[in-house]
Amino acid sequence: MSELLTTGQMIDKLEKGEIAECIQGDNKGAKVYYSKVPGHKRLLVEHSVTLIEDIFNLCDYHKNSFWIIYPRYVSYVEAIKALKAGYTVRCYPEGDDGGYIEFNEADSLYSVANSWTGMTWGSFLASKWTIEG
Repeated sequence: MSELLTTGQMIDKLEKGEIAECIQGDNKGAKVYYSKVPGHKRLLVEHSVTLIEDIFNLCDYHKNSFWIIYPRYVSYVEAIKALKAGYTVRCYPEGDDGGYIEFNEADSLYSVANSWTGMTWGSFLASKWTIEG
């Protein structure tokens, strides 16, 4: 799981395409993300009870809130394109509680996937992927 962040830290670290969730505080369960409308750079909040999307405003009830930011997952195809472009990618196998396999451009995906105990090629392809810097 990601590190716990204060509201200010969450705002500083959240990037377009990521979702932050309040896991502690008066706003528990709320999700914050950037607007998907092209050209908009505003943070939106989806309230956990009403599921209504609204503009995120700093209020007193955010003072004691703590957040986590979920990784931005991509498809296997997007991960392979990034790998070929020189990026490092991570594969998060299902049911591995936070474990991942990291690849860089020098790795052979097939040989690493086969060495991962108990992982079939199909589950490898269906895993969640992230692109690291």
